[in-house]
Amino acid sequence: MGDSGLIAHCYRMLGSITDAVEIAGSTSGYEAATRACLQRAGSRPLPSDLAAPSAHPEGALSESSEILWLEPIPEHLMDGRPIDLGLIAALQRIPPRERAATILHDIEGWPTARVTDLLGDVRPTPLTVRPSAVVPDEALLARYRAAFEQYDVPAIVTLFTADAIWEMPPFTSWFRGARDIGRLISTHCPAERPGDQYLVPLKANGLPAFAVYMRDPRDNLHRAFQIQVLTLTATAIVHAVAFFDLSLFQTFHLPDLLQGLPPNPYDGTLKPHVERRH
Repeated sequence: MGDSGLIAHCYRMLGSITDAVEIAGSTSGYEAATRACLQRAGSRPLPSDLAAPSAHPEGALSESSEILWLEPIPEHLMDGRPIDLGLIAALQRIPPRERAATILHDIEGWPTARVTDLLGDVRPTPLTVRPSAVVPDEALLARYRAAFEQYDVPAIVTLFTADAIWEMPPFTSWFRGARDIGRLISTHCPAERPGDQYLVPLKANGLPAFAVYMRDPRDNLHRAFQIQVLTLTATAIVHAVAFFDLSLFQTFHLPDLLQGLPPNPYDGTLKPHVERRH
C-alpha cells in the first residue's frame, strides 16, 4: 500500500485517497510520487466550490456522478501534518504545480532550493485556510449521534450554527443554515423512526466523523449509507460533509453491513454486541 507519509502527501496533491494509495504503492520517494501526482492532478471539488447554496431544501436534489469529487482520508493513513478537509479543499483550488510547491514547502517543510530542483521556478501559494484547532466536544458529538439515531430532527438542528453548511457529494445541491439543514433531513433522509440509523464514530482528516448505517426495511439490517465528516466550533457544528461513495467504507476498514442490532435500539432493551460482517 505504501507508507502513510507518502500516501498523505499524494492525498494532499490529488484530493483522492483512492488515487493516493495507488500512486504511493507504485512509486518510491516523494520526488517520484510528486511527478506521478502532477501527471494525474486535476481539481477535486466539494459541492460548495461549484455553485451557490440551494434555497429549496424540500426540492429535488441535483446529482453529478461524472464529477471527480474530493474524498476524505481515514486516520490510519494520516501523517501528523495538516490535512484538515477545508485545507485539502483549498489546495484543490490551486493549480497543480503551485499546489505541489505549497505542500512541499509550507506543509512538509522542504527548503526552497529543494522545491525548485524538483519543480523549477514555481512559487508556493499562500494558504488562507488553516486547519481547525478546536478540540472536539465529546458531549456535543454524543448528542449529535443520539439525535440522528433517534431521528430527532429538531434536536439535530440545535447542534448546528445558524450559518452552518451541509453538503453531500455526489449531489451538487448544498445548503446553508441550521433551519434549511433540518428541512433537508426531514424531506430527503430515508429514515422514518428511531433506530433506522446507526452511527459508528471515527475520524477523518483529523476531524470527528461518523459512518452512518441505514436500516433496510426489506431485511431489517443496517447497511452502509454515508460517511459524515464534521467541522466544529467550540459549541456547535459549522460544516458537515456527507460522502455517499460507499467504496470509502472499505478504505476506512468498515463493513458494508452491521448485524446484531435490535430492530429498534431505543425500545428500552440493551444493545447486543455489534457483529460486523464484510
